[in-house]
Amino acid sequence: MQSHFHQLLFHVHKERPLVYIFFPILTHVPSFVKHAVDHASCPIVAGTPDVMKAAFTKEQDFFGTRNIRYLDPALSFSEPVRMKRRLFEVFGELLGVTEDESDFAADEGLRALERFDLDVQARGRAILEQVEAEDRLAILLIGRPYHLDPGLHHGIPDEFQLQGYPILTIRSIPKDETWLARFFARDLASGRSQSPLDINDVWPENYSANSAMKVWATKFAARHPNVVLLDLSSFKCGHDAPTYGIIDRIVEQSALPHLALHDIDANKPGGSIKIRVKTYVHSLKLQQERLEVVARKKAELGPLVGRSALERAQVHASRLVARTSALATQDARQLLSSLRKVAPYLPAVAKWAGTEGLSMLPALSEQAQAGLRRWLAPSPDQRREIERAEAPAPERDMGNIVQLRSRGSKAQVASTGASVNA
Repeated sequence: MQSHFHQLLFHVHKERPLVYIFFPILTHVPSFVKHAVDHASCPIVAGTPDVMKAAFTKEQDFFGTRNIRYLDPALSFSEPVRMKRRLFEVFGELLGVTEDESDFAADEGLRALERFDLDVQARGRAILEQVEAEDRLAILLIGRPYHLDPGLHHGIPDEFQLQGYPILTIRSIPKDETWLARFFARDLASGRSQSPLDINDVWPENYSANSAMKVWATKFAARHPNVVLLDLSSFKCGHDAPTYGIIDRIVEQSALPHLALHDIDANKPGGSIKIRVKTYVHSLKLQQERLEVVARKKAELGPLVGRSALERAQVHASRLVARTSALATQDARQLLSSLRKVAPYLPAVAKWAGTEGLSMLPALSEQAQAGLRRWLAPSPDQRREIERAEAPAPERDMGNIVQLRSRGSKAQVASTGASVNA
């Protein structure tokens, strides 16, 4: 965060002079989790505005020397009325607006935030529906909001996207309870959960908004066959620590493919991260193969669900007939292809079998050998074809080349016809 402030004060301010820096202390943030104890934000994140103020005013007031006013009021999204009152106290005199105008602006901002959330969720739903239709996998990134910063996620989501796996965030998962009901139907029917957005069945004392959302996202991934998990954590996060065991239990019980990268800020991860990404990609490919197998089995079993024994037998019989017909057609094509290849050699084979071939069978009686000779003896047409094949080739001249080619093609047609008759 200090590097962002340094960029603002020492670079951006020179090009576009700043008048205010608004960095509020957010004690409570919006959360979609139902029946939670509280929606408190991380105390480290909430206290960061004060830390930044102290860092840039301790030895020298970098804000005052640049005529920049630093605004860091405490706000809570859990108390919208008090939040709007506090915003008016901060901006009313500075912007010259009335309290009604300030409240209207705050309401418009909250509505814009809601529209943004709905737009992100619509994009996430489109990705989920696409991977379901194509039997592919999507990776759900569970982390803190700051893990969207490339400097903090170390390009890990980008590595997976390059491998062809779309990345989802907690915010992009649809929060429509009707849409979610099909994934949480068993929990709702058994009474374990009062809502698809409830996590009290696995973590009753949930008070941290971001930690609760991470646990809920893990529950969703465990129930969606096309979603796998990528868990990022930095700075030895104290609010993440209680969730490690909860997430591990959910992952273990559901056999959910899961990659946990904790304390990724502790060193320069470069090479080690790439190795772990490649290892995880290999496991995802195995999961993809399992999905394809399940999809084929569902396609085969689909027509049998809800039918009587007689109807199931009829479906099996029709599939057997279709499979047999396909195999017969394939075998017939292969047989015809083989016959076309050996047809030109049949007259020579017949001649060899009628003369030299019988001498290899001394155990046969004279009568049997005579019968075989008669059966294998070439027909008059075949004799003429054999004699023509054994006769020395006539000398060709360029003037009669067209006529010779015509004779050769007719001889080949006659040879093929004679062979089939044989």
